[in-house]
Amino acid sequence: MDREGILPQAPLFYVLASVRFQPWMLLPSKIPEIQDALRDRLPLFNQIGFAPGQLPLAPAPAGTWNAWAFHSADRSVGCQMAQDQIVVHATTYSRFKEFAESVLFVLQVVEKYARQFDVGAIGIRYLDKISPRKGETLADYLPPQYLPQPVPGTDFQPTGGAFQTAYRTQTGVLQARFWTGQEYVAVPDDLIQLFVLTREIRPGGPVLPTLQPGHGILDSDSIWTSNSPTRMTGAQVVQRLEELHTHSNTFFRKVCSDHAFKVWTEVA
Repeated sequence: MDREGILPQAPLFYVLASVRFQPWMLLPSKIPEIQDALRDRLPLFNQIGFAPGQLPLAPAPAGTWNAWAFHSADRSVGCQMAQDQIVVHATTYSRFKEFAESVLFVLQVVEKYARQFDVGAIGIRYLDKISPRKGETLADYLPPQYLPQPVPGTDFQPTGGAFQTAYRTQTGVLQARFWTGQEYVAVPDDLIQLFVLTREIRPGGPVLPTLQPGHGILDSDSIWTSNSPTRMTGAQVVQRLEELHTHSNTFFRKVCSDHAFKVWTEVA
């Protein structure tokens, strides 16, 4: 079964690239210039003030902003930056090369003012929604160890659950997670603050995607870290992201079944 190339029915619905660096305290004063440089491609602009665990939905008092978000007109691609981190995320994706170009665009705009990044961590994260068709189950798409299992010798049947493991790679660590169950939403708690910015905010807040019965989310997070800050250009950050992407891509194309790729390569 050919597992390479673009998947016409790819399950991927969200991708993020993150770079953490030593705080750049001048960032707030440079936001007007950065916003002007980004706005041709990322015209939507939000100033965000929130504490960990809070959704960035309500306007913060003037002068309390601690993050800034920039998005395309359709919100399909964007970035959020703070004094010690830049995240570029997208809800549409076909090839890493195209996503990497968006990441490099953002980093080089910031780099013009910051000069360089003293980097402590780089990561790329992919979320895939596994949606079995009628008559199928998750077992047709993923290996048994990723799925909730019944208790031997009982009539207990799992209704949901979560799997997590970490793998050492040549570049760092790949953290793999899978969860299923009607009580879950499709986006993990630690990403909700970012994901809501890809949605139109309506009265009552943005609608988060939920899981249908028998569906699940495969979450792969490939990470590189440094014990001491490593000085890098934007291009060097993207080069390291490509290495991390290679590990994530290998994981996805090895762990999912032949049947899964047969379904995902079908042309609608």
